[in-house]
Amino acid sequence: MSQTGNNDGMITLDVADRVATITLNDPGRRNIVSAALNAAVAEGMDELESRDDVGAIVVTGAAPAFCAGADLDDLAACDTEEKLRTIYSGFLRLADSPLPTIAAVNGAAVGAGLNLALACDVILAGESAKFDTRFLQIGLHPGGGNTWRLRRITDLQTTMALVLFGEVVDGARAAEIGLAWKCVPDAELLHI
Repeated sequence: MSQTGNNDGMITLDVADRVATITLNDPGRRNIVSAALNAAVAEGMDELESRDDVGAIVVTGAAPAFCAGADLDDLAACDTEEKLRTIYSGFLRLADSPLPTIAAVNGAAVGAGLNLALACDVILAGESAKFDTRFLQIGLHPGGGNTWRLRRITDLQTTMALVLFGEVVDGARAAEIGLAWKCVPDAELLHI
């Protein structure tokens, strides 16, 4: 296994057996989507996609959460379209990857954190996973293509209920409704 990256510790990068793992690494703030985290993800993706020894990318979060949403201070500072794009840049970079991407969701994936998981090609849920749209409950529109991405993998009724009612879905339920490919014990999440 090799570790790589120079991103101020916001993420860690590990490569083993042609699979790279990006771990969001701001656990004190539950790995929130901040400008710094997005910059680190973009930098990490650039590095990993340039390597011959990487054939797929897994994204996970340092415990206790996968990603607890956007940094609301960074979001409030978005007074131009260009600044707003920085909030979306991390998950858009994942969505645009030519390599297969897998979200290994351990703990909460809330709002923009859910968008980060939805940007991946496959979502794998740990038993501790909690999927929470949260946007309407805090007075925000479901940004970042949230409803479009949800609708691509679940049915219309499920998408509408998740967004409008703000139901928090655990890993097992996420697998039942098609939000996740499957739910596994947390200890197996990175070993599928």
